[in-house]
Amino acid sequence: MKLPRDITPGQAARRALLVDLAAAIALALVAIAVAAGIGVIGFFALLLLLVLVVWIAAEATVKALLRRRSRGRRGTKRARTGSGDSGAYRGG
Repeated sequence: MKLPRDITPGQAARRALLVDLAAAIALALVAIAVAAGIGVIGFFALLLLLVLVVWIAAEATVKALLRRRSRGRRGTKRARTGSGDSGAYRGG
C-alpha cells in the first residue's frame, strides 16, 4: 500500500511526528532492554544519552522550522543598523 502523494503540509507534519514518536518509543524500549543487562549506572547513562539525542533532534527541528519560516520572508527587506563597519582589525 502506497501513501498518498498529495497531502497537506499539516498532514505531512503529523505523519512525521508519528514516525518520530514511534522511533522514540522503540529507542526507549531498546535502551531499557539493554540497560537491564548492564545495571543501574548503565541504565541511567542510556537514559541520559536518550535525552541528549532527543534534545539534539528538537534543536534540529526548531532550526529547520525557523529556516522554513525565514524562506517565506525572503521578499521583504530588513533595515540595516549600524555603520556597516564590522569592527574587524584592518591592520596598520
